[in-house]
Amino acid sequence: MAATYSLRILTPQGAAYEGTVVHTLLPTENGFAGVLAHHAPYLVSSKGGTLTTREPSGIEKTFRVGPGFFEISHDQAVFLTQSCSS
Repeated sequence: MAATYSLRILTPQGAAYEGTVVHTLLPTENGFAGVLAHHAPYLVSSKGGTLTTREPSGIEKTFRVGPGFFEISHDQAVFLTQSCSS
């Protein structure tokens, strides 16, 4: 079984997503970044766009996110954004 981490996508309206994921592909200012479990502490700004997650079951979820910030540390990741839709 692949290693996992916690991901939350937060907007001013509340949590748009909270779950355990294996992988996240997120838009950054200069392209995309892929994040797996045990990633080094990382903070990056995002221009917004398509964010894709893969859960341990293999299900992929895609979200349209607005500009924001992504941070991961100690297998806890948060994406802060003004908007998110699935």
